[in-house]
Amino acid sequence: MSQPEVEAPRSELATRGVRDERYERLFAGFRLLLRAAVALAMIGSGIARVIPVQMPPLRPLDQLQRLGLLTQGELLQTLIGGSPVFQAFTGLAALLGGVLLLFPRTTLLGALICAANLAMAVTLAFCYDLPSKLYVSSLFFLSLLLVVPDLRRLVDLFFLDRAVEPAEAPPSAGRWPDRLLLLLGVGVIAWGAAVAVPRLSQLHPPKPPLYGAWTVEELTVDGEESVDPQRWRRAVFQEPGALDVELRIGSRKRYALDLDMAGKTMTLEGRWAPSPWGEGRGEGDRIDRRARFTFQEPEEGVLVLEGQLDGRPMRAKLRRVLLSSPWFHWITDFSRYE
Repeated sequence: MSQPEVEAPRSELATRGVRDERYERLFAGFRLLLRAAVALAMIGSGIARVIPVQMPPLRPLDQLQRLGLLTQGELLQTLIGGSPVFQAFTGLAALLGGVLLLFPRTTLLGALICAANLAMAVTLAFCYDLPSKLYVSSLFFLSLLLVVPDLRRLVDLFFLDRAVEPAEAPPSAGRWPDRLLLLLGVGVIAWGAAVAVPRLSQLHPPKPPLYGAWTVEELTVDGEESVDPQRWRRAVFQEPGALDVELRIGSRKRYALDLDMAGKTMTLEGRWAPSPWGEGRGEGDRIDRRARFTFQEPEEGVLVLEGQLDGRPMRAKLRRVLLSSPWFHWITDFSRYE
């Protein structure tokens, strides 16, 4: 015959109850810290991408640089910065996951979204040799810890095709700790937006007249075509008051620019700068150069400069370089890539 079960003493049952309650409180507090660590980091990163300032946009000088001069990390930054819409989409996903972690009942969904985002971030960090490897890896591990309590239910639902019972009420560290976390999340959103909005205006300043890159198709000095290796190859109008010039030998020069669109004139000033056609005094001469040109736009995308530099007449024909096309096409014309 089986022995009758012996009821545990009341003192032992009370001790177990106190111990279980302590473990539950400890687990709830630890879970709250995990939620805070992942949520605040994801919200801050998400805001910086929803308002696309984490990766600066591509400008003409960026698009003219040689691909081989970029590190893997700079190449990735260039790729993401080239599409503000994609950058904002990734930021929205990170922001959504972080916001869901602020509420106990949506913690699992928020943790899954954050884990998916961070899995891609970890992959990019290791494959493109980014300096944030340890940081994003730590956040990814913390997001997985938030998923672990529901791992069995997720396996039953997605892999074993079993019925899954509703989850029990998540452990709570208390009403006020949850409210404090929510308040911190709102504060991070407000602070991130306050920082990102002015930064956005700095990254996207008003474009100056003639904005863009122009290739020098013709350049004559004293009526003859210049063949000097230091002649202009491209001219870039990117920032107000400046003209960046790429020479045929590959180096770049910057001139102070005074542009008068009404009078169709421009004045260039530069120290230690060679002539646009690369002739005359050497590059190392300590001189100040000042040149005044008139310009015309005989047709769209064509700019003709005429003037004198060092007392010698110069004429240059520039054509606008199409560095990028509109960001979206329903139908792609593959012939333009041949």
